[in-house]
Amino acid sequence: MIKKLKSKISLIILCAIAIPLIIIVSIYTYSYYNDTIRANIGFVDRFIGEPNHDFEEIDEVKNKKRDKPPEIPNMEGIYYITITNGYITNYSDNTTDEIKDYALKILNSNSEHGIIKNYIYQKRVHDMEKEISIVLVESSKEINKLNILVLSSIFGSIIGVVLIYFLSKKIACIIVKPVEDTFKKQIDFISDASHELKTPLAVIQANADVLEGELENNKWLTYIQNETDNMSKLINEMLLLTKIENIDSLREPERFNMSDHIELIVSSFESMAFEKNVKIESEIQKDIVTDKFNKDDITHILGTLIDNAIKHTEEKKKVIISFSKNKDKLVIDVKNKGEEIPIEEREKIFDRFYRIDKSRNRNEKRYGLGLAIAKATVLKNNGTIQVDCKYGYTTFTVELPL
Repeated sequence: MIKKLKSKISLIILCAIAIPLIIIVSIYTYSYYNDTIRANIGFVDRFIGEPNHDFEEIDEVKNKKRDKPPEIPNMEGIYYITITNGYITNYSDNTTDEIKDYALKILNSNSEHGIIKNYIYQKRVHDMEKEISIVLVESSKEINKLNILVLSSIFGSIIGVVLIYFLSKKIACIIVKPVEDTFKKQIDFISDASHELKTPLAVIQANADVLEGELENNKWLTYIQNETDNMSKLINEMLLLTKIENIDSLREPERFNMSDHIELIVSSFESMAFEKNVKIESEIQKDIVTDKFNKDDITHILGTLIDNAIKHTEEKKKVIISFSKNKDKLVIDVKNKGEEIPIEEREKIFDRFYRIDKSRNRNEKRYGLGLAIAKATVLKNNGTIQVDCKYGYTTFTVELPL
């Protein structure tokens, strides 16, 4: 939970700083790009007798008919080409075949201005689009400056984002530290309180067992024994949950045949299913061997899901357990026919002490910790667990990465 909170805060800080930074750098680069083109085209306009129009004003001269063709100047590095009906009809004397090819490419482009190779160009349309004038200015230095600016902006943005990322991680740790300390104190309190309660409960249970031999069938004594058993179960579950949530408590992985292990777990619930008049079916892929997980973790995850499925399955219906390998992950599905879980409850059922039908679960001595422990164990193994309800079936799906 703390790790997710840190990640979310870090992501928010990163986006809040990095996105505006990238936008500012992009706007500056784009403005410099446009200013460079304007400056070069404005310089050319002074020599070819054309008015120095802004790019936004091009439409005003687009359909303006010329009284006579413009005078074509011959200047080093400046090329002026006139195209009529798709054919080059006039050009400056220093124009090469390469420049003509560039002019034809510019003619077919949708852009009114831009850069092609080492040239900045401007395209203007006259006489109802029959005549088009194209000016190319050799601007190697300016284009190199633009390239350097673009590369500097990209690398600068990347370095900035990386620095902001580490800064956001640090800030997130500082922000979450009080919450983390409080959460740790809560876990320590639950753990300490549970340990403290185990001793008196053990004493009560031992004395009840002694009295059972003397009083025999005594209903008050039976009540005491039942409640101490239930309380012991709750305390053990609370201790297990706090242990799982402790980041240093991950069990050592071991190599084992997971297919055989899951078959063994499923078979251990057959008597429970028989008592509830429920049938268990399994679809388990054979010979899946892994060394990524611990047997006890798998036992607890699957055992919790099967126990939950059996208790919520209608009589004479089935619980279906499937296990398979899908590319780089293992998938466990536990499906049962029964009352569907409301959509708004599907995420909440994994919360600690949360129960949908509180009266029913209280009567069955269930405290809403089973699924919370199962989810904590799955997350500890970098997996995911989710629930889905369709066509009267409830399916819990666990995915564990290999």
